[in-house]
Amino acid sequence: MRFFLLFVTLTNLFLLSSCKKYVPADAAFFIKPTSVSVSTNSTQGTSSHKITDLWLYVDGKFQGAYPTGNLMPVINKNQKVKINIFAGIKNNGISGTRMSWVFYNYLTIDTLVESGKTIERPITFKYNENTKFAWMENFDSPGYTLIKSNTNPTDTNWKFASPADSFEGKSAEIGLTGNAIIAQVESSITYTLPSGSSNVYLEINYKSNQAFEVGMVSGAVNKSSLMVNPSDTWNKIYIQLADVYNREPKSNSQKVYFKLIKTSENPTPKLFLDNIKLIYL
Repeated sequence: MRFFLLFVTLTNLFLLSSCKKYVPADAAFFIKPTSVSVSTNSTQGTSSHKITDLWLYVDGKFQGAYPTGNLMPVINKNQKVKINIFAGIKNNGISGTRMSWVFYNYLTIDTLVESGKTIERPITFKYNENTKFAWMENFDSPGYTLIKSNTNPTDTNWKFASPADSFEGKSAEIGLTGNAIIAQVESSITYTLPSGSSNVYLEINYKSNQAFEVGMVSGAVNKSSLMVNPSDTWNKIYIQLADVYNREPKSNSQKVYFKLIKTSENPTPKLFLDNIKLIYL
């Protein structure tokens, strides 16, 4: 009898739980970016970018990071919400180190949209007004600020790339042929950057048939920051320089350098550069 009563009780509990009505997910609408771009003025250089993600905040709460081509769900329960959208990039070009890009202002939208609806709109970012541009070189104006390194061994200087190999207007080409082994170019002047900030970056457009080194020169010492992987087509990368700037030997003023080394696998390495920006907050 006890076994029978236990069986009946468990059966009733199962039936009750099976009839439970689950609360539906919070109602949401969707944002579909039709394009993602950057708008710059005459003092900020190129508008080229490599924004890979959009970081979404709803009423101050982080909701997720979405690839730029994806729909972004906004939970609103049919109420007005405040939306903040941040640009997301790959720090040092590494997929595993994605971050929101603090050098651009975030986009704010105050809106009331019916749940289930999809709104389409372009997403355009602008540089944060606190961004400082320490060095900019696009190779289109006279008085070029990229020179052959004199403090370290180098076998070649840079030249202008052919129109077919250029990115925007004129671009620089660094290459090695014959017995030349090392090519290193650097900024023509030194720069004093904030030592207490992690927000010191180098933006560049590049293509290269071989990995190349980027770093800073302190006195006569190269301090390597990153080995950049080759790219057969023009690419954009954001390189963090704060750590290397503060590494020994320290100096208040340092140069940025780019270094290409010939290998046995590639007797004619080439590097193309455009739109160099050294920026900080």
